[in-house]
Amino acid sequence: MHFNGYHHITNTVTGGRTDVEFHSGLLGLRNVKRTVLLDGKRPFYHLYYGNQYGEPGTLVTSFAFGEDRPLGRQGSGQVRSIAMSVPQDSLGYWSDRLASRGVAYEEFELLGERRIRLHHPDGIEYQLVGVAVDERLPWTGADVPPAAGIRGVHSVMVVTREVDELDMFLKEGMGLVHRDSDGSVSSYSMANGRVGQLVEFDHQPDEPQGSWGYMRNTVDHVAFDIGDSTAQLAFKDRLEAMGFIDVTDPRDRNYFYSCYFRTPAGAMFEATWSHPLGFLKDEELDSLGSSLQLPSWLESQHEGFLAELEPLD
Repeated sequence: MHFNGYHHITNTVTGGRTDVEFHSGLLGLRNVKRTVLLDGKRPFYHLYYGNQYGEPGTLVTSFAFGEDRPLGRQGSGQVRSIAMSVPQDSLGYWSDRLASRGVAYEEFELLGERRIRLHHPDGIEYQLVGVAVDERLPWTGADVPPAAGIRGVHSVMVVTREVDELDMFLKEGMGLVHRDSDGSVSSYSMANGRVGQLVEFDHQPDEPQGSWGYMRNTVDHVAFDIGDSTAQLAFKDRLEAMGFIDVTDPRDRNYFYSCYFRTPAGAMFEATWSHPLGFLKDEELDSLGSSLQLPSWLESQHEGFLAELEPLD
């Protein structure tokens, strides 16, 4: 059993329109799906961004709650930053793009890679990481040149107060391999360790505990691509046999099937596999993300949901 890479990363944010402007307008990602959070009774946007097809490993998603949920407390047990992969020689382009739009950013180096740090309007940290090789294709429908376009998720960084039990969990439970360290940050890899298969952990023993649950300005969960239902159930059994029973049964999320689990660090991860048609199960390729889509069990509420949700266009 091993993870093939990332599937998606999900934020909890305030405004849907602001979120679209950040991911699509600034970062140049395609808004590949507009749907709703499938838990609870009130409609809240679940917005997906990625490449042309919305392929696993290119996806960042957001729950947009308006001001219905409180602001979160950032700290230990949370994803601190989401890193996206861009070509090495495009970092200058991105610095110029951010500066021209009045977006604050910082250039730095970590684990031997040049990076740019910026923030979502809700305060969630993003990084653009320059890489030599990433064969994933960027979305070409934005105003970002294809040669500079985001290829997909590079990694996430999780803040943790403890490392020993976490290291065991990552290696024995998730099948990851320790790759490198840089100061307080350690990098682990999935599968063959290529771009999009890296997970970073920042050991901060004095960091206060961060918020859990749906809290604005936090990353809610990180989903990894497990491949299929057989591997997903085998992974669930594996964690439970190790005594990690905070793991859910698989849940139908319309476009994929999710099994959620807590890490010893506290961050919520997810073992996921996609519906065979992915996002094309209810929209044509050319019209992905152009209108609200609902699963069959909610379709009767379509007009009512539209009346409650913030207009995005």
